[in-house]
Amino acid sequence: MVKSQIAKCAEPLPIRWSRQLPLGCVPTTITVKLDPSSRWSISLRVNDTRNLLLKPVKKQIGIDARNYQFSYYQ
Repeated sequence: MVKSQIAKCAEPLPIRWSRQLPLGCVPTTITVKLDPSSRWSISLRVNDTRNLLLKPVKKQIGIDARNYQFSYYQ
């Protein structure tokens, strides 16, 4: 467990990470929330500099989607 210091807190908070941050990513925004069940959560926004673009493909597909063929069930 990592101890992290947050503004306006007297001491560092123990944080259990649900996943690792990608290497080279730095948090830019941190949001702390308390839900109605008295559970705290923290969400991070990071600047991810990794290149995650997919390689282009030359395959194509065509779909004939006429509106009257779709049925929506609730």
